[in-house]
Amino acid sequence: MRTKTKQLHVQEQLAHKIVRRTAFRGTALTALGAVLWAFSSACGQFLMQKKDFPPEWLASTRILLAGFLLTAIGVVKNPSGIKKIFKSGRDVVTLVLYGVLGFMLAQYSFLIAIEASNSATATVLQYTAPIIIVAIVCIKDRRAPAWTETASMILAVTGVFLLSTHGNPTALAIKKEALIWGLLAAVGMVFFSLLPSKIIPKYGSITVTGLGMLFGGVAMLFVARPWNYEVRFDAASVFAYIGLAVMGTTVGYTLYMQGVSDIGSAKASLIASIEPVTSTVFAAFLGTMFVPLDFVGIACIVATIFILSIPPKKLHISFHPAHAKKKKDNKEQ
Repeated sequence: MRTKTKQLHVQEQLAHKIVRRTAFRGTALTALGAVLWAFSSACGQFLMQKKDFPPEWLASTRILLAGFLLTAIGVVKNPSGIKKIFKSGRDVVTLVLYGVLGFMLAQYSFLIAIEASNSATATVLQYTAPIIIVAIVCIKDRRAPAWTETASMILAVTGVFLLSTHGNPTALAIKKEALIWGLLAAVGMVFFSLLPSKIIPKYGSITVTGLGMLFGGVAMLFVARPWNYEVRFDAASVFAYIGLAVMGTTVGYTLYMQGVSDIGSAKASLIASIEPVTSTVFAAFLGTMFVPLDFVGIACIVATIFILSIPPKKLHISFHPAHAKKKKDNKEQ
């Protein structure tokens, strides 16, 4: 009896470690994905402002290229997953919506917002998405936000606000087009965070992300019509395009979606607010000057990662029959 009880306790400890490792992995992957997004945004701004690449051409080709790459990897690593997903009509519909309302809307809107204003303004507008996501999740689960979600949401919004406006809301002077497209980018971020949360555990993040990008890229062809634009590549633009389409899109989104699968869309979207921080770092290398409030904003955003990575005090995982009996008795009472 003692041996059996000892084995059950070992199983419980192992389960607790797995839960904590999953939370840590999800936090790390989401943060790394956000860093690559920032690098991608810097590459996109470079291509549009320095090399005169049209945002329509960049948005459509980057999604298609990344979709092909990820789908090819998915076929090699999990060929059955590709076949299996098309046997469920509901999952295919989710996948199409994920590609069109998520990738297509977010990517296209974000690049247009950058062109109409700048990458910082576009990022600020896009990062209204975590507020929407947390609200949706709480309404869906019929619960109030956890203290970690509330604190992180406040810190993320405060950090982005300070980093972008230096505490002066009137400093965010933007065009009407930038406001509209920036908010549409936030809506797209909400869709690609929430829509695939149920199908990624079934088919894998690479398969779902790759096919979602393909659907979004094909739809984008009819909207952007990239064949109508003429672009010219040199060594610098090739490097920047690889950073935009491969590192930022292919790798970045894969890491982020795995983070969503590990820790949930609400926490993942809040952790991804580290993107403005890394954008600031990239800007520093380009000679941008910062004031003290910038660093206060950076500290607020970085703090969200540590808060959201705090594991719950009580993880209700138990394999012991006595625990299950006690729980049942309490429920009956």
